[in-house]
Parts: sequence; structure tokens; C-alpha cells
Amino acid sequence: MEFNFRLADVFPSEISIVGKDLIPVDSPSIQKYGTDRAKEQTMEILDVFGKASGLAQNLPHMITSAAKLRESDGGQIVYFLCDFQRNQLVGLLRIGKKKLFIYDQQGVQHELNPTCILDFYIHESKQRMGYGKVLFDSMLQNEQVDVRHLAIDRPSDKLIFFLRQHYQLTKIIPQVYNFVVFDGFFNGRSDYAGKKARWAGLDQTPEKKNTTVVTQFQDSRSYNNDTLIHFRNLQHGYVPQSLASSIGSVLQPNERVNGSGSAKVANGHELNGGHALHKHSNIHSNENGFT
Repeated sequence: MEFNFRLADVFPSEISIVGKDLIPVDSPSIQKYGTDRAKEQTMEILDVFGKASGLAQNLPHMITSAAKLRESDGGQIVYFLCDFQRNQLVGLLRIGKKKLFIYDQQGVQHELNPTCILDFYIHESKQRMGYGKVLFDSMLQNEQVDVRHLAIDRPSDKLIFFLRQHYQLTKIIPQVYNFVVFDGFFNGRSDYAGKKARWAGLDQTPEKKNTTVVTQFQDSRSYNNDTLIHFRNLQHGYVPQSLASSIGSVLQPNERVNGSGSAKVANGHELNGGHALHKHSNIHSNENGFT
């Protein structure tokens, strides 16, 4: 996606960060044109690209915009991926902390504030070229977060496949809401105090205090197909993932995962790898990347 101003004047590097102040960290535009101009250009980028993300997901409204980022809490930030040589915006990845009540494999609920994936969009013209992997890896490295410790808002089959292929996240710990966590989520967390139970939780009563429950892991390939596993004791209403809006569907909305785990697009061809970026870019794609 192109703009009528130089992205290199707005962003200091091809992968840059924008917070709720709406000014990229170390933006060259501040020295050239002043703070107001830098903020104005960043707001335009957020609104235009956020609208594209929402349209790609068939959402009735934008989930990422300048206004939403400015009013956000939890330290939300947006990672942008650009191609300076072509003056194109390639993708965005919005993250932030959320207070969530998360069940572990023993059925014990814990109040945690994990880093959450809130929006992830690669422009349609740049998909299946490894850009998504580049952007995701940059975020993980910069945030110093284990990919297993992320909570992901309403992932689609495509995002599930992305995480399975690139990060070997295959086993989902069932929850009662649309955030997904994987096996390993509780391993080595500094904010996890073991088996501290919250007996006022959704399915925890005093009678169950001394009861040990081992939750069945769910294979990520069946996540959007097997809705019953999302119910705890079949007592709580839940929106099936196949009917929920998804941030992952925008990565490659026409793709589904077949039974063997291979990704297929609408024409039936399997994806066999990504494509390298142009040789002058200082961003390199992953050989097996597909977003």
C-alpha cells in the first residue's frame, strides 16, 4: 500500500513502533517537519491500513485506528513493516497487555496480564512472501517474550496454521472465551504463581476445591471445527470460532488447512514456500514464510 509521502520520513526503519502518542519512536519527520506533521502522517497510516485490515476481515468497523490506539490501555503498540525502496506499507501487528482469567491444564483459573495479539494484517499484495514471519519475529525479539506466552484474540485457521508451521504451537488449552493460549503458556512465566485457584471462577465451586481436573488439549488443526471443546462442562454460552470474526483470516483469507496440515488456497494448490524479497531491501523473508 502506497502513500503520497515518503514512509522513510515517517518511520526510522523498515520495522518501526508506534504507541498511543501516535508518533513513531525516533521519527525522522519530527526534525524535518515537526511533531504535528509526524503525528498527522502516522494517523493517516493507521486509519488507512486499519480500514484495510477491517475490510479484509469483513468486520463492521475498524479494530485498529489512530483513535483506538490513542485511547487504548495496557501499553498497546503497533509494529509497522515497510518497504522503503518501493515506498510501500506492508503490514501491521498490534499488541498489548490484557487482564485475562486463564485456565491451566488442571482446570484451575488464574488472573494474568499476558501480551496479546490484537491485530495482524499483511497487505494482500505482499502475502505468501515471508513478510508476516519477519514482522512477528521482530516483535518477539523486541518484546523479549516467549511465543508460547502469548494470548491470541480469535485466531482463524490461517493464523493457527501460521503458528503451527513457524513456532510449533500445536496444542491449545481450552478456554471459555475467544482468546487462545497454547501448551507451554504457563511454563516459566514470572507472573504465574503455580496452582493458585480462584474459586469464584466460571466453573470452580467450593465443592470442587479438592478435585483435580485434567483438561484435554486440543489439536490446533481442529480448533475452528470442534466447538464443543470450548465449553467447560457445557454450561457456558460460547461463540463458535468458525462464526467469530478473526484477526488471522486477513493473512490469507481464502486459505484453509486440510487434514494433513498442508495449507491450500482457493484454487486447490498447496503452498510450498515463500519468495525472497528484492535484494536491495534490508528485510529478508523466511524461506517457508507465507504471510
